[in-house]
Amino acid sequence: MFIRVPAKIIISGEHSVVYGHRALCATINKYTKLKIYSNKTNSIEIRWGNDWHEVLDLNQINTNSQLAQVAHILNIKPSIIEVESEVPISSGLGSSASFAVGLSKAMNGSIEKAIEIENIFHGKRGSGLDVQVTHHGGICIFQIGKPIQQVNIPIQYILLIDSGDRKQQGTEGSISKVKNSVEQKDGKQILNRISEVTEQIIREGLVKELIYENHDLLNRLGICTDRINDIIRICKNENIPAKMTGAGDGGFCIAFPKDEQQSDFLAQKLQNYKTLKASIDKEGCKII
Repeated sequence: MFIRVPAKIIISGEHSVVYGHRALCATINKYTKLKIYSNKTNSIEIRWGNDWHEVLDLNQINTNSQLAQVAHILNIKPSIIEVESEVPISSGLGSSASFAVGLSKAMNGSIEKAIEIENIFHGKRGSGLDVQVTHHGGICIFQIGKPIQQVNIPIQYILLIDSGDRKQQGTEGSISKVKNSVEQKDGKQILNRISEVTEQIIREGLVKELIYENHDLLNRLGICTDRINDIIRICKNENIPAKMTGAGDGGFCIAFPKDEQQSDFLAQKLQNYKTLKASIDKEGCKII
C-alpha cells in the first residue's frame, strides 16, 4: 500500500489556536509518503531515512517506545513501514501529523486515532490542527471543537524558507513558553490580537501589513530565532509578505511572492538559506 499525505503551513493563528481562537492553515504540495508491506517475521519495522529505524518484536512487547505505542493504538499487524518525507522532521510543517494521518488511514483508523498518535511525538495533547488539515487538504479554517472549514483564498505562489534552526524542546517547549507569557506577561493580549489579524486575513486575503504584523506578534511571544527574524527582514526589504510558520523556536518561514519571477528573485536574496517553491495541495491524504 502506498499513501501520500501533504505537509501543512499555518498562514495565521499559531498559538492563539491553542486558546480557542480560529486559525487559517493550508496543505502544500510537499509530501510524506508511506509504503507498507506485510512482514514475514512477527515484527513491525519502521524505516524513515536516517531519522527513525526501529524493529518492534511482537513476541515480546515490553517496551513503551513510540513505535510500540503507535502499534497498540492501531493494532498493527506484522508490517514493514517505509517513510519518505519531502520536508524535514521538526520543521514545523507537520511531518509527524502527515505520518500519523497516513498510517491511520492505512490501518483503517480514525482521525481521532491519528491525533492520538501525533500526541505521542509531541509529548502533549495538541490542538489537532495538523492532523485535521493534512487529512482534508486545501485552505482551511480550524478551531478546536468545531468541524474544519475549507475556504477559498487566492494563494498561487509560496516560498518555503528553512531557518536551519530546530526546536531543542519540541513543540511542547514552544507551547510552554507561550503559556508562561500568557500567565506572567502580555501574552493574552498578543494572542487576542493574533486572532483579530487572522480574522482580517480570512476576510481580506494576504494583506502584506497583516502578514508582517502577524509575525511581529509571534516574535513578541519570544518564539522567533535570530535566523527567522533575519529571513523576515530580507523579505520585508523586498516588499514581499512573509512570516514564520508553525510553533516557532526554529523551523520554516513562508513568503507569498506575487509571481514566479518574484519567487526566483527572493530565493536569490535568501541564498544563505534553503528555499523550496510550493503551492496549495487540494487533495489531502490520498491512497495511491
